[in-house]
Amino acid sequence: MKVSIVIPTLNRPQELVRLLESIVIQTILPVEIIIVDQGEGVGQEVEQFSQLPIRLFKVHFQSLTKARNYGVQKSKGDVIGFLDDDVILERNYVEHALQFFDAYPHALGVQGVISDFEEGHAKKVGGKQWIYFLYNNIAKLFLLNSSVKERNRLLWSGRNQYASRVSKIVPCEWLSGIGIYRREVFRNFSFDERLEGYALGEDKLFSYQIFQTQCNSLFIDPSIKCLHKHALSGRPYGEEWVSMKIRYTYYLWEKLFKPYGLFAYLAYWWANIGDLIVVFLSVLSYQHPPNFLWWHIREYIYIIWKKERLV
Repeated sequence: MKVSIVIPTLNRPQELVRLLESIVIQTILPVEIIIVDQGEGVGQEVEQFSQLPIRLFKVHFQSLTKARNYGVQKSKGDVIGFLDDDVILERNYVEHALQFFDAYPHALGVQGVISDFEEGHAKKVGGKQWIYFLYNNIAKLFLLNSSVKERNRLLWSGRNQYASRVSKIVPCEWLSGIGIYRREVFRNFSFDERLEGYALGEDKLFSYQIFQTQCNSLFIDPSIKCLHKHALSGRPYGEEWVSMKIRYTYYLWEKLFKPYGLFAYLAYWWANIGDLIVVFLSVLSYQHPPNFLWWHIREYIYIIWKKERLV
């Protein structure tokens, strides 16, 4: 079985080098590494890895979903894995992925675990574990994004639960941006290119539709491990991030859960109330400036009064 790895990258040359260094020492190399460069060029950085089967493609768009679809079109492996350019693989990452697909012939996709997931998300709230713990519990109450031990789930609110501590192979409902899929998946599914740019939530929208078609086809394997060193560049911030978070979450909810009716509506707006509470608390604790709350209120008002699709 041959593995293709697709890496979209946008102006993160140092992070890309670090990732490629972790691929060089893999116990089993992929048959190809497809780098979709959407930025200012990474040719010099890639040249130093002549021992790797790299195929570099320079494109003239900046869209994570388009880059992933483009990489799939150029790939030739039986299994296609996606990596963010700011991750670092453990040296048996590819080998364990192959072992998984050999052991689970009915599986359509798998993701590994991000070993520093909780540490990385605690940094987003100033590195304070107690704030992260508090947020996680509020998030569970209000059907917001939260980390759990069991498995990846999507909630009727359009938010998700992410399995941060997995001790054995478990089925799940969606795969994150480090998902690995059999080629046959892409005969029927592709990443939604209406989600432009950074494309928040594109992994959930893509993989959950696979789960809806064939449950018990997606898994998490804790032996497939990596680190995620969240790069500062290439991510939306401030007002842009708030707008993308709220509009893209609505788009996902509208496509996947709105057809379920009243309970889905109640779950969605209950989560929005919780989101505003969390934002208000973050402003009170000086985690964000006061206009951070106003940006959220304005976007939710826009959703209520919108007259056209948000995405």
